[in-house]
Amino acid sequence: MQQDQFEVLFCDLCGTSVPVADLDRGVAIRHQAKTIGACCLGVLRQGESPLAAVGAAPAAAAAPAVPGDRHSLAIGIALLAAIAAATIFLDQKIASIAATQGDQHAKVSTAMQSDSEVLQGLGMAMDGAARKADVEALVERITTLDGAVQLHQEQMRQQVEQLRQGLGSVQQETRQVSAQSIDYRPLFDDLRQQLQRQAQVLADLRSASGSGSSGSGSSGAVPASVPSPEQAAPAAPGLPEALAAQVRKLADADAAVRFEAVDALLTSKNLAVLPSLLPMARDTDAFVRRLTIEGLRDFKHVDAVDALLVALGDNDPDVRETAWSSLKKLTGQKIAFDAASPSKETRQRGQQRWQEWWDKNKATFGS
Repeated sequence: MQQDQFEVLFCDLCGTSVPVADLDRGVAIRHQAKTIGACCLGVLRQGESPLAAVGAAPAAAAAPAVPGDRHSLAIGIALLAAIAAATIFLDQKIASIAATQGDQHAKVSTAMQSDSEVLQGLGMAMDGAARKADVEALVERITTLDGAVQLHQEQMRQQVEQLRQGLGSVQQETRQVSAQSIDYRPLFDDLRQQLQRQAQVLADLRSASGSGSSGSGSSGAVPASVPSPEQAAPAAPGLPEALAAQVRKLADADAAVRFEAVDALLTSKNLAVLPSLLPMARDTDAFVRRLTIEGLRDFKHVDAVDALLVALGDNDPDVRETAWSSLKKLTGQKIAFDAASPSKETRQRGQQRWQEWWDKNKATFGS
């Protein structure tokens, strides 16, 4: 006997073991992938089940039926047929459910794969997105930059405020300088009026003297003040005619005319007029002297310094003060000098200090 004859199957109707050899002998059959053993096949073949003809033996070999068991046999056959049909139905249902579950499993797998791809893409996007630490670092950097900008703005505001204050100080100083500057126009008008009155008085005196004289040859007139020969210095060659005309006025007997001429020459700042201006620092009129000495500060020349040093000894304290101020500006030195001191010796000592400095630096002045 071969080994496979001892292989055992099980009846799908009652669960009884079915040897494989029974299938070969026809005692058991397989119908629609179902195994039906000899335990149930005999009963099925006795009824009207479709399995009755499957693997049935010839009629001569069939066992005789027992009349007394027909009724019980019919019930058993019906029960077995119902069980077989239910089994087959359940198998088909299970197969359908399994197929449905397979389709659903495939759909779920597809959906899960799609979700996995979406999550993977989302993860890649998240890798490219800013992390919380990066965002916090960016916020901190922005905050730092904002603080730096605010600090810079505050510094700029302070600088603007300082500039505004400096401008206010300059404006205040300008107003003070303007207030302290000397306006010669009222003095000039007053001087002109005084000279006109003196001229009228002199004319009256000449008239009275002429009418009361005995013809003795002595008129007794008061001599008019005339400029010294030094003041009548000729104009420098090549000087413009307008300035040359002003130079000629320096010899005029009227101090007001000389004052106007000095002012015009100083305003020109032409170095060629300096030789004509220097004698005016010793003019008989204090206003003319002061105007000349004040204007010499704009002529950087040794002759101008010499004239200012001499003017430190002027009899008029205002002229001395103006000479000291012009010297400081022209030379850049701060040598002390008390122009208002009533002591002539004190003024001379100050003048001597200036002269000593000038003797040492005259050769290099203006170089």
